[in-house]
Amino acid sequence: KKITRNEWNLEEWKSFEEFDNIFGSPLGIFHFGAKLPDKKNDNGNKNTQNIFNINIRSCLNLGEWAMTRNIPIIFLSSAVVYENPHATKIVETELRAINNLGGYYGLSKILAESIFNNLAKYGLKCIIFRPSSIYGHGLQSEKIIQNYLNLALQNKDLIINEPKNKINFIHAYDVVNAALRAYEVESWGTFNIASDEKNTISELVKIIINVTGSNSKIVLKDNNNKNTFSRFDLESKLAKKSFGFQSNINLEKGIQLMKKKMLMPC
Repeated sequence: KKITRNEWNLEEWKSFEEFDNIFGSPLGIFHFGAKLPDKKNDNGNKNTQNIFNINIRSCLNLGEWAMTRNIPIIFLSSAVVYENPHATKIVETELRAINNLGGYYGLSKILAESIFNNLAKYGLKCIIFRPSSIYGHGLQSEKIIQNYLNLALQNKDLIINEPKNKINFIHAYDVVNAALRAYEVESWGTFNIASDEKNTISELVKIIINVTGSNSKIVLKDNNNKNTFSRFDLESKLAKKSFGFQSNINLEKGIQLMKKKMLMPC
């Protein structure tokens, strides 16, 4: 059963009886909803308040109800919780802290994780996922893969500022498949979820041009930044050991799936 914000606007605090009516008696709840930073329409305190209510307060509300009903929660956090998202071989025990990349959104995920972990001490069954950079159909247009894909389909120039920087991209299918598997074998705990490869921005753009057959030109810009980084270099060994996680969708296949979905008739 899919619960949308028509059934529950995550800004609204619900009574346990209201949750009973909304969810019924599920075997588990996959809590993947969140408020992302709205950089284009940043209205200051209002945006911060929405992030707090949707990403933090709702987790306490839902978590307390789920605990009393003995319903497991599978929660989607983020790799931006790590103090240094550009570190190498990041494991689950690395320090978490607010950083320039995640900002208040990252802090909201740290606090949400803390809520679920504290409730787990009192009996909540919980799985927390920290995925690397998720992509797939439905991405915001300003996200790097969606942005380049949109431009390539229009045969517009693809401008690259930092061609050698690497990012670990994980397709949404792999995340959802991992969540279902972890739930099935009751792997309560916190897990990194990442692909087995990191791609440079140059590699990403070339894959997009190849998949789309675009006539776009690649334009390299020198931003005078000589320092390269690798973002979300997460170790997923714990997930592999605990519930047999594996990444099945490589970047080329993932972009092919995105393109196919975008070009499907409405």
